[in-house]
Amino acid sequence: MKATAFFLLIATIVGVGLALAQPKDGLQALTTARPEVRWSRATALQGDFDCDGQPDQAFLGRAGGRVYVGVVRSGHPKPEILDFAVSPGVQAAICAEPAVLRIESLDYDPAEAVGGAIPGFRKSKTCKGLRLEGGECDSIHFFWNHNTKRLEWWRA
Repeated sequence: MKATAFFLLIATIVGVGLALAQPKDGLQALTTARPEVRWSRATALQGDFDCDGQPDQAFLGRAGGRVYVGVVRSGHPKPEILDFAVSPGVQAAICAEPAVLRIESLDYDPAEAVGGAIPGFRKSKTCKGLRLEGGECDSIHFFWNHNTKRLEWWRA
């Protein structure tokens, strides 16, 4: 009886710890991390963006004339946030608003588009990437870099 109570207590503690590590509301985690950014709940996307088999959340935000992509990974309290200008002719930018964030398959090899292998990129039938579009320029493609363990991007 005491052993059962002990195991229930340990399971509860572990469960609470996992719940604290996994934000229930990705938007809240992003707002806490970057309160100056206006994160849009309407842009919420869900997929396994870090290739760990767990669903993650992605959002689009705006502040100071810039566009932000935020990913809240399942089981990780600190979100990944990348920002981009809105300016044609700049590599780390979209060409114009409105910006659109979409899920994309990672079942491809970007080597042809960029002229060589991208370190840390892994083709996958199950993991998902993201694509940021805005205006008439090439999309920005996001992927989980397996070498750096971070969200990174490429553009042709």
